[in-house]
Amino acid sequence: IRRFGKFTAPDFVGERYGSSLARLMAAVISIAISVIYCAAQFRGLA
Repeated sequence: IRRFGKFTAPDFVGERYGSSLARLMAAVISIAISVIYCAAQFRGLA
């Protein structure tokens, strides 16, 4: 990622594949994974 000069995974994917759609998909997948992870953590607290 550093070699491409990008700081986020979606930016890297968009640059690597030259597609805004790929960037959007990477962002949506990242958000979904984060939400699932947080839900599991909150479930563990209860």
